[in-house]
Amino acid sequence: MARGRNPKPFKRTDRISELVREIVASELERIGDERTELVTVTSVRVDRSLERAEVYYSALSADEEGRGEEVAEALEELRWPVQQVVNRQVRARRTPQIRFHPDDVLSEAMRIDDLLAGLSGGETAPGDSDDVTGTDQ
Repeated sequence: MARGRNPKPFKRTDRISELVREIVASELERIGDERTELVTVTSVRVDRSLERAEVYYSALSADEEGRGEEVAEALEELRWPVQQVVNRQVRARRTPQIRFHPDDVLSEAMRIDDLLAGLSGGETAPGDSDDVTGTDQ
């Protein structure tokens, strides 16, 4: 009987992405730089070759206060110390090089919600109602 490979529930890159996310988040917290206090690591995408890890972060309060650039600069300054910890803790033939990127999804969603609320002015559009049955009474 031929031995087949057991399908793993997650791809290797997914497991390494999650591991890198946990390491980066805990290391940023451990470092305790006040410029990155309210930074949340939202996701990490590791490429198939394990060369790069794109680390996405959210800093909504900093963005609202106009400090988004300051946070980006702080993360770039901390990239090498964080990279060293990732290098030590990730057990792989190749350790991905981290790069920080702002995660604009949440701020864009909030902006769209604000725009839609402004357009509707609190009124419901034709066809929109709380009646989910689709019948008019």
